[in-house]
Amino acid sequence: MIVHFPRRRRVVVVTRNVARYLFKGAVRSWIRNLGGTAPALGSMTLLLLLAGLIGLTTFSLQTLAAHEASDAAVLHVYLRDDAKAADVSALRAKLAADQQVASIGYTSKAAALQQAAHRPGLSDLAGASDSNPFPASLDLKLKNIQAVGAIAAAVSGQPAVDPILPTSYDPGAGGRLQTVMTWLAVGSGAFLSVLALVAVMVTANSIRAAIYARREEVQIMQLVGAPRWMVRAPFMVEGALTGGVSGLVAAVVVLVAAVVGVEAGGRFIDLVPGLTITTGLVAAAAVLLTGLALGSGSSLISIRRHLET
Repeated sequence: MIVHFPRRRRVVVVTRNVARYLFKGAVRSWIRNLGGTAPALGSMTLLLLLAGLIGLTTFSLQTLAAHEASDAAVLHVYLRDDAKAADVSALRAKLAADQQVASIGYTSKAAALQQAAHRPGLSDLAGASDSNPFPASLDLKLKNIQAVGAIAAAVSGQPAVDPILPTSYDPGAGGRLQTVMTWLAVGSGAFLSVLALVAVMVTANSIRAAIYARREEVQIMQLVGAPRWMVRAPFMVEGALTGGVSGLVAAVVVLVAAVVGVEAGGRFIDLVPGLTITTGLVAAAAVLLTGLALGSGSSLISIRRHLET
């Protein structure tokens, strides 16, 4: 015996019709009005692409800054090529007695040459001469980064220390890097904010054009008592489509850029440490979600202005 469930069938039919109206109809309308939507697509794609690339660059700079901060607590004391063993031992004993020094390592000239061969900007110098231009060094790991300057001043002039370049201490390096990052963040934020405003307004105008093109349909739905959400939802879907397509295009480009950067390796990865395929995937996903949010938000602005509440 077959039992019919007319109520369940009605629910299924209503749900199917609503989904067809909201999504299939919205997609048709979006494709039909693609000429008017093209400026919004272009501006939003450009915005999301720049945001994704700037995000990848900012992450790499943050990683570089963290790396530089960790390196700042390590002080390299460069030794003379003709330094006597007794002088080196005396210097090492003096540094070991300092309470700010956590540990002392030693890098020979041969090890310094090998390290330089893997660092950007030094590999060419390492291979440019038959001799080894890199000195041996005592590598101090300090307990407090604030003590670097005092210890660097204390070792200068010691018999075993190189008189031309005594240490790796550069008091302005951290400040310069932080200043550059701050100005980059401010400039990028201001530029992206202006571009986001333009993209939102252009998308809102495209949704307004879609509303005017379907104003008779909207008026009929309002007259027959259609719920407010049913009148507004198709335009929200159209805005989400605009943002989603823009976000998808920008996400693909950002992911490809990350993959190319990782595959390039070598000096590029040395300049942007922390760039991985996973980082590219996260940035691409963020760009796609941002596009959906921007498109939906832009359409909501236009709906509130141009549809009766």
